[in-house]
Amino acid sequence: AQSYALHTASFSAPSAMKTEMDAGVHSLLKRRAPVQAKSLGLRGGDAQSSWNENLELAILFGIWYWGNAYYNITNKRALNALGGAKGGLVWFISTFQLFVGVLWVVPLWLTGLRKFPAVTFENFVELFPVGVFAAGNHAGSVLGLGAGAVSFAQILKACEPVFSAANEVVFLGDVQAWQVYLTLIPIIGGVALASIKELSFSWLAVISCMIANQCAALKAVIGKGVMKKPWAKAMGPSNQYGIVNIASWIVLLPIALFLEGPKAVEKYNSYIQKGANKNDVLFNTFASGFAFYLYNEVSFMALNKVSPVTHSVANTLKRIVIIIASCIVLGDKMTFEGAIGSVVAVGGTLLYSLAKTKYGGAHH
Repeated sequence: AQSYALHTASFSAPSAMKTEMDAGVHSLLKRRAPVQAKSLGLRGGDAQSSWNENLELAILFGIWYWGNAYYNITNKRALNALGGAKGGLVWFISTFQLFVGVLWVVPLWLTGLRKFPAVTFENFVELFPVGVFAAGNHAGSVLGLGAGAVSFAQILKACEPVFSAANEVVFLGDVQAWQVYLTLIPIIGGVALASIKELSFSWLAVISCMIANQCAALKAVIGKGVMKKPWAKAMGPSNQYGIVNIASWIVLLPIALFLEGPKAVEKYNSYIQKGANKNDVLFNTFASGFAFYLYNEVSFMALNKVSPVTHSVANTLKRIVIIIASCIVLGDKMTFEGAIGSVVAVGGTLLYSLAKTKYGGAHH
């Protein structure tokens, strides 16, 4: 019995040691696995994917900025050729711009190049108010751009956070931290300073851009609830904008026909006879419509991939790019007060967005 016990002990000791060694090796391999995975990633796996994502984002931002600047330039040229904001064909231009977007997205759906959005009639009705205020935002912006310089309209559009803050309180009961509201002061002050000696100052431009700001704020308030619903999320950002654009076009079409329809052809021919180049008019109207749809859709895609802070900085830089481009290409002139006011106002919009991101715990 004693010899059997000694034999058993001598057999089990090496087995136990082997088990402990196996466990130690297994533990060591587990600890090394993430390191090896990272090493492999640096050799082409994760790094390649990250590089591709950064390249995609750079392309999206490039198209977004270019499209926005190009839209503002071609839109202004089309408006100038057809009479501007006073007595011109503003409503037809803004409506046709949205129609170009319809001509772009519908064939993509019909040919299967883009997945057709699974939207019921009830879904469309629910989304329609977003399109109504998107239409108001677009038409107001076009009217403002026709009444004043592009740079001045962009400064006025910088007031949008003021309207957003007010509408969130009134309609959603969302009250932000005091630091957020403090950033509205440089926005209002900057716009006021820029307007004092604005060479292209127009009350029509001011009122139109403020209406556009209010519509943009209401669109955001309504869209905040609708876009979070499962059926809306399932569409994806590109199709969301496509549906909203169609709804906006449906809204503006009867308004354009009512306000300008009876004399649209007569007015168009009169401007051509006065020296407007027909081909230039058609090109700028169509190009502005395509650029408008493209930059809006791409902005949906790009901003869906970045943080709120990057979003804020990108929006601020976008407005600066448009102002600089309009001054270079269109020859817009700014006074010293206008330049200082625009910097203060645009900087205020950045501070507002950053403050809202940091202190954004809105409460009821």
